Amino acid sequence: PGRPQASPPRSAQHEGTPVRMAPPLAGMPQGLAQVMNLGNLLSQTARKFPLHPGFIQGELRLGWAQLNARVDALAQRFAALGVRPGHRMLVQLVNGLPLFESAWVAFRLGAVWVPVNHRLTPAEVAYIAQSSGASLMLTQHAFDAHAAAAQAESPALGQLIRVDDPGYEDMAAPCAGTPVFPAAEVGPSHPLWFFFTSGTTGRPKAAVLTHGQMAFVINNHLADLLPGLRENDASLVVAPLSHGAGIHALMNVARG
Repeated sequence: PGRPQASPPRSAQHEGTPVRMAPPLAGMPQGLAQVMNLGNLLSQTARKFPLHPGFIQGELRLGWAQLNARVDALAQRFAALGVRPGHRMLVQLVNGLPLFESAWVAFRLGAVWVPVNHRLTPAEVAYIAQSSGASLMLTQHAFDAHAAAAQAESPALGQLIRVDDPGYEDMAAPCAGTPVFPAAEVGPSHPLWFFFTSGTTGRPKAAVLTHGQMAFVINNHLADLLPGLRENDASLVVAPLSHGAGIHALMNVARG
């Protein structure tokens, strides 16, 4: 007496045979109520392993603290340009430091990272600019035709930053005394990344990756696919960071 009575098990038909089904778990959470902005993964790793190499390309070697300081500086500058949580950052770059750090700048701002494969045509990039609603494009002079097509197709694309202009390194240079840029508050369903297909059978389409979803992806990768990954390991990147290799890079940052 006084105890709640469990609902009787439900039954279902499977190929003509009744199958006993467990009752639903009443009161169990149906997803995360809150989630950390994943941009904090980089700042956490920078605190734990400040001098460990985080990015190596040719002669360029940057430690986690150096990477984090660049991302802080760029986030400050982009915020001053008007980038706010929910804004979309279109990125067309070949693999390199600017592409890698652009993701963490977008995450920290609460903006949506919209990277595109650098092999796409100007018309394809223009379509993605328009369909994503991007307000800023990060690119380089090799893709001037793509940038022009994107701005012609999408009037909302008001900001254009080229990483091979001298001013970009000025933006990324940390200033003494500059406060740490606080990561924007986000919810589990806040978009993190518009993951566009190449559109081989039609128009490119975007999968919306959220902070909550990718928190699960990172945990699952580290637990199941890469359980032995440690801070002294290195990962060779030969595929575009704008696609699956970029997701793999999230695990590297999380582990250090």
